[in-house]
Amino acid sequence: MPEVQCPADDLVVAVLVLNGTNAPAPALVWDERHGWRTATSRRHPLTKGAVPPPTGDGIGYLAQGTTPPPDALTTALTA
Repeated sequence: MPEVQCPADDLVVAVLVLNGTNAPAPALVWDERHGWRTATSRRHPLTKGAVPPPTGDGIGYLAQGTTPPPDALTTALTA
């Protein structure tokens, strides 16, 4: 496994772009501060400098904590 280095002032995030006509959201975002959420855009899924976390139409937080069990994430996404 490669070593990952994150400077103390950087934020760790990940984006999964969802394809298909029946995708429940354009993308999923994981943020080390807030956990998993849906995004309203495939092109710009990350909200620059978003503290507090983004809210609004199309944004849904999917599970409690930053590392929920996969089943909890899948259930929340398909609900």
